[in-house]
Amino acid sequence: MDIAPPELLYMYALTAGGAVLGSCGLMRRIGPGGLEIGYWIHPGWTGRGLVTRSVGALITAARALPGVDHVAVHHDEANTASAAVPRRLGFTEISRNPAEDGPVTPGENGVEVVWRLDLAPAP
Repeated sequence: MDIAPPELLYMYALTAGGAVLGSCGLMRRIGPGGLEIGYWIHPGWTGRGLVTRSVGALITAARALPGVDHVAVHHDEANTASAAVPRRLGFTEISRNPAEDGPVTPGENGVEVVWRLDLAPAP
């Protein structure tokens, strides 16, 4: 039985000592040729580079998949920690627009920021 939604391609748990610290994944929900990268991490584990390294590994995986020519990250504008990840990894910010559902959590402002990274084939 497949319990994952059809748009989910890969999802990984970030763990330490058996505890889940966060997760990251590649999702098919941005159209042909593209995969969205999603991530979260427990606040006690931020600032250690774990998400940046995990997203770097997802970029490598996406580059190896047939038909994938870009990846994207979407986040709320108020989430500056999430913005730092694509910035560090060479993504280009391509848009800022009101989110369809508005703010989802109290810390959000309802502006969705989208970053894109075009993938060259791995050397």
